[in-house]
Amino acid sequence: MLIKLFTLYVYLQTALCGCGPDRRNSDFERLRKDYKVRVERIGRLDARIRESSGLAHATDSTFWTHPDSGLPAELYLFNLQGELLQTVPLPMPNRDWEELAQDDKGNLYIGDFGNNANARRDLRVYKTQEQGMTVQDTIHFNFADQQAFPPPTSGKHFDLEAFFYRSDSLHLFTKSRSRKGITRRYTLPAAAGSYTLPPQEELRVSSAITAADSAPNGKDFALLGYGRLYLFEPENERVQFAGKRYCLPLARTGQAEAVLYLSPTELLITNEKGKLYLVSFELKR
Repeated sequence: MLIKLFTLYVYLQTALCGCGPDRRNSDFERLRKDYKVRVERIGRLDARIRESSGLAHATDSTFWTHPDSGLPAELYLFNLQGELLQTVPLPMPNRDWEELAQDDKGNLYIGDFGNNANARRDLRVYKTQEQGMTVQDTIHFNFADQQAFPPPTSGKHFDLEAFFYRSDSLHLFTKSRSRKGITRRYTLPAAAGSYTLPPQEELRVSSAITAADSAPNGKDFALLGYGRLYLFEPENERVQFAGKRYCLPLARTGQAEAVLYLSPTELLITNEKGKLYLVSFELKR
């Protein structure tokens, strides 16, 4: 019932507001201004995949996903039809897994850093070799700008559900739980250790950020929010908010939790109810 109510809230809020607040507050442009956009539901995940909180490639046509807090520590292999192909138990705890990332050396990074109450002091990422699913490293971190656990409601900017790998680092984007929503960007070395992360920059956004992915061109990236997709086109290969940025309303996707580039112009999105969506966009001539 709560998921249904939240989905209805996301639909109504997005339908009424669209990307207007993001254009006014943070200079986002409408994606459909420059691109032809198509959003289609392409399937539903097998019911045995109890949640889909992160996404990563296994092959060109199969994908990894995982559940979040309160569910088993395992990865699910599935295809675009939503069929469950394999379930892989993993030997580390799932306190609150929220995101998957991957590098070009066959490593998966599992983000055990969900922090709804902004009170966790044991944020971590598990670095796992996809071949054999062996844990290589555990990466521990904390936010240099968080002084209270939890902070007052107006300062609850330290939940975390989104990251991706690029250039030997993990790029993290926080999920705000205050009334004035922002996302902060942090950079975490993709190697074992304990790190204190200063914020790199922040951006005001209307949707709580739930997922992220790096584009195949190694420059652009995407952030997913409830009812909105944000696309960033920096002027160079640095991960940064500066540059052209677009917003796309996605009212029908509801409580969407994971996003993955399938190609430079296609993204796969999954939501809490197991629905699969494909977003495709083509530059207008």
